[in-house]
Amino acid sequence: MSDTEQSIGRYTSGDLRERLHAALRAAGKEPAVLLPGDLGEAEHFHTGGQAATAAVAKALGIGLGTRVLDVGAGLGGPARFFASLGAVVTGVERDEELVQLARELNTASAKSGSVAMLVAPGQRTNLATGSFDTAVMLHVGMNLENKAAVFAEVHRLLRPGGNFGIFDLMGTNALEYPLPWADAPAASYVEAASAYERYLRSAGFAIRQDVPGGTMMPAALPPTGQGGAAAGLEAPILLGADAGVRISNLAAALKSGSLTARLLVALRP
Repeated sequence: MSDTEQSIGRYTSGDLRERLHAALRAAGKEPAVLLPGDLGEAEHFHTGGQAATAAVAKALGIGLGTRVLDVGAGLGGPARFFASLGAVVTGVERDEELVQLARELNTASAKSGSVAMLVAPGQRTNLATGSFDTAVMLHVGMNLENKAAVFAEVHRLLRPGGNFGIFDLMGTNALEYPLPWADAPAASYVEAASAYERYLRSAGFAIRQDVPGGTMMPAALPPTGQGGAAAGLEAPILLGADAGVRISNLAAALKSGSLTARLLVALRP
């Protein structure tokens, strides 16, 4: 197993479905029939949560009829959010457990008609050239060793004039572990914004925007699981028992400036 596979695989352990269903039932929700908001921040597993997802959608102009590619779509929360705006979304995710659960959640949320989830690596999707208007990648790069190959594939999949929005944690990999995406540095692929821009330009993109995350969302971090979340579930369901330590280390890295949440928007000419 590669470090990348270990890094992505830490979100799943064979019991994620059971843990999520137990959390839903404990919150008085029925897993088979989900209303908007029932999953809360658990389906927006990135800094800023749903507020950041909404900001990305606004920056990219996602709306009625937009054909969206979600790279590293995870449980499909952002994909379902984009679908609620009228978009038609294809999510690619290499972890089969996440894809199977995302498909169940799509059905339970009445979004299976507008969100398709595929098991595929971001650098080799086998999807048709030029078949998307917009692509997004939300907090995936820290798990992604070969960003250049993924960006080249996204360039192939976008139509001319299409936009690629990347919302990632960028900076140095000299950090205190564990973190939400990795147990140790060997399984973490944090890079500086300048590296992202270099990979994007090499793939044929033009950089349109570089937006610090703090300017686009009111919340800096996912909740830590302390104090509950009346409106829905919390992101740490995916992190397990040591969620507090991981999020505390992330908060320290953001405070020190070792990491910053950034949105890069690139144009496919």
